[in-house]
Amino acid sequence: MPVYFILAGMTYNGDKHRQNLKDYAISRGRQLLIPYFVIYIIMTLLFIPFAGSIDPSLTLGELVFWLLYGAGPPGHPTYLWFLQVLYFGLILFTVIESVTHTQDPRVRWLFVIFLPFLALWMTDALSPILVPWRVNSILLATTFCLIGHEMKRYRGISSWRTGSKILDGVLLVVLFAVTLVISQYNGFISHPDDWLGTNGWLYLVSGTSGTIVLFMLSSFSKSSSISKRMQFLGVNSQIVYEVHPIFFYLVPLVIGLFGFSVAAYEAAHTLYWPIRFIIAFGLSIPFTMLILRNRVLSLIFTGKSSK
Repeated sequence: MPVYFILAGMTYNGDKHRQNLKDYAISRGRQLLIPYFVIYIIMTLLFIPFAGSIDPSLTLGELVFWLLYGAGPPGHPTYLWFLQVLYFGLILFTVIESVTHTQDPRVRWLFVIFLPFLALWMTDALSPILVPWRVNSILLATTFCLIGHEMKRYRGISSWRTGSKILDGVLLVVLFAVTLVISQYNGFISHPDDWLGTNGWLYLVSGTSGTIVLFMLSSFSKSSSISKRMQFLGVNSQIVYEVHPIFFYLVPLVIGLFGFSVAAYEAAHTLYWPIRFIIAFGLSIPFTMLILRNRVLSLIFTGKSSK
């Protein structure tokens, strides 16, 4: 997820939006919060007839409570958390950028230190209770947005290659190794469960180094066809993200319909999870194109009707 937050900071046009943050907040709210609430409500309505087969431990009232609480349910969070965190993290970032854009850039780096400190303190102070409205994750998202903004200030949006193949190779290997080692040590990260690994600061390091690795790898691609496909995914990444869980959870159902043992599938969860994800991701692409052509679906998943 850090790559999305960093890209949000990199692509933010302060000169365009700085003088009218209200319009920017409304525009991004339409884009991110309409899908957040609409899809959550649809999921809640579907929960009513299928509650017993989906999760007997949850009630309709609990789902409504956690919607108002802005986090959870504990152990059963929805993937929609990302839309909520991205929106509020981005808005907080724009406010900080607007206030500090005429000051020494080192002022923004103070926020890069202070915001994670506040987020980690808040997480520990309230544990095991989830932080309301995921304020801790919002602060971390803002931190990554600030890092992305500083990346653009330092390098612009030009290629991340240095001009030397040897140096590019060394940097790529070192950064990949740093990302891999830190990620393995820090363990699994789950924003919606308020779990930031063994050390939240290491998460910031691995998230940033991993993003730079992706930027460098993308710089090596010279294929126009690959570039166009990546641009399509980039422009419509929000829709793909919102849609892929539908197909992800349909895979076990389809397995059962074809007579295969769902229990055997669950026993081999670690083996089949990547396959399940690839299938879900692949099926999300044509469905994304359908959404872009349908006014109602476009409103649900993007917050605006297609023309």
